[in-house]
Amino acid sequence: MGEEIIKIKQYFFVIRQVSFKEQKRNIDDTNLGFIWNVVNPFLYMLILSVYYQNVIIHKIDNFPIFVFTGITMIHFYTNATTGAMHSLVNNKGFITKTQLPIEIFIFQKVFEAFKEMCYSAIALIPIMMYFHIKITFRAVQLIPILLLTVIVVNGMGEILAIAYVYFADISYLYSVFMTMMFFVSGTFMPIDYMPAKLHTILTYNPIFLSIYLVRNSLIYNLPSHWSAWVKLTVWAVLLFGLGRFLMIKNKNGIVGKM
Repeated sequence: MGEEIIKIKQYFFVIRQVSFKEQKRNIDDTNLGFIWNVVNPFLYMLILSVYYQNVIIHKIDNFPIFVFTGITMIHFYTNATTGAMHSLVNNKGFITKTQLPIEIFIFQKVFEAFKEMCYSAIALIPIMMYFHIKITFRAVQLIPILLLTVIVVNGMGEILAIAYVYFADISYLYSVFMTMMFFVSGTFMPIDYMPAKLHTILTYNPIFLSIYLVRNSLIYNLPSHWSAWVKLTVWAVLLFGLGRFLMIKNKNGIVGKM
């Protein structure tokens, strides 16, 4: 038991070190550096809010924050899963020379994307103050919501990482898929504005579920429907289980393929 705890600590140390180096490299590659993590979703929010408030007639309270939370969450899904998808191939030299579990490189990308999402959330503080939105006890629900979301994303990342080793073209297909998801996940447009016959299907979308739960807990102080919690939990269990199963089954083949 003690040896397992030591190994876990070592793995998390590796994750933090690799994440720190990548973050430093990304910051050095831009003039704004760390500030870009905050500015990026804010610019999206500003552009989409101005555009849709003048194009679409809606009755959404605090629409800019509605947009900001949607963009922040879908960027997390996109950045984490896309990074995880390339993580094994991009680190093949390191993987073949060390005894570290290959899952670490996938989770490191998820961890990095999660940190970027947290940095982006800094911009939400002055926006909420401007709209006089008070944080209530429901904000505590963000903990299980984000935990379930990370499990979903990590499961997706493992599946995509394995697929990318054998079929690199999936990267282009996935890019198109996530572009589509940007428009059908309630990112900047309520589900009520979408075709009624698609409502049931769209409410099974894990990205939509994460956004919906976050908005109700943080912005609107409303209880979320129990089915949303159940659906996101089911997604987390299924994707985690499938990701682990495929990773264990293909681990040797993945290293050999690279």
